[in-house]
Amino acid sequence: MESGTLPKSIDPERAAGQGLVVQGGLDPAPLARLRELVAGDTGPISVRLVFGRDEQGRGLMQGHAEASLPLLCQRCTDVFPFAVHTEWRLVFARSEADERELAEKGIDVCYHSGPLDVADVVEEELILALPMAPRHPGDCEPIARPVAGTHPFAELAGLLKRPRRDI
Repeated sequence: MESGTLPKSIDPERAAGQGLVVQGGLDPAPLARLRELVAGDTGPISVRLVFGRDEQGRGLMQGHAEASLPLLCQRCTDVFPFAVHTEWRLVFARSEADERELAEKGIDVCYHSGPLDVADVVEEELILALPMAPRHPGDCEPIARPVAGTHPFAELAGLLKRPRRDI
């Protein structure tokens, strides 16, 4: 079964049993944590989610998201568009013990009961796909270049030579 719209929430067990495939655009406006990390307005986020079962019959979700996010270059402080393409595979654990076992094996796992908020999952995966220190893909000029032969803390040396005033 394939859907043309992205639902707000999905029951992962039921979706896995049906082999549900959903795709569509996700509005970035309600994604507060992502908005804090970008440097402006973003366009729609393209998402595709495929539900199924793993070898042990547990529900799983394979996802793909694409977006162009404006990031602030940490070198020159100019905003630049960053193309994000991220894919993930989450296995839905049946118990906390199952979750621990899967996590120890390095499998991305989600122990969840009830409906799954699609926007939360996509937002988390986009955040994980962002670079820790965004920089332009090519070369860019740093904000300020230190003058050769000067020490950035040279002015502090004068403070150390002042007599102390005891109160």
